[in-house]
Amino acid sequence: MEYKELLENYQNKSKSTLTDGITTALSHLDEVSISLGLMEDSGLLAELMGTLSMGLPFAIIAITEQGKVILGRKTQKAALQDGSYRAIKTGAGLAAGAAAMAAGLGALPAVPIAVSVRVMLDKYRSQILTAYRVKQRGQRLKALIDQREQRLSSSLQV
Repeated sequence: MEYKELLENYQNKSKSTLTDGITTALSHLDEVSISLGLMEDSGLLAELMGTLSMGLPFAIIAITEQGKVILGRKTQKAALQDGSYRAIKTGAGLAAGAAAMAAGLGALPAVPIAVSVRVMLDKYRSQILTAYRVKQRGQRLKALIDQREQRLSSSLQV
């Protein structure tokens, strides 16, 4: 891949990270509003908000990934892989936020915890992929050196 393609790929991923982070934070919005006393913890509205807010990030992921397929920016396979990874990150973030609320920290700390889990997973994946690319390039360089040595040795024997 060229430098320009890598840069565009990174910029697109950072846009999806921002979108997913916002929707993950919005998922905890109903709990935050209850904690702040802006909304009561009883009734159909609170239940509906809770259900909608937990499904919102996954709906946004599905819509954005399918939109990229329709616009021709991604293949169906790439969209499925990226969407799955984004859904896993979102699920982990939501679970971490829910665990923080269950531990008694409250709803306000749950939002940064949920978003932080997503960021940590992105950093971990980025480091793993970078290590993999470095390893592949090292193997490629070794193969090129071996080929050059073979050519040199065959030319010296002739």
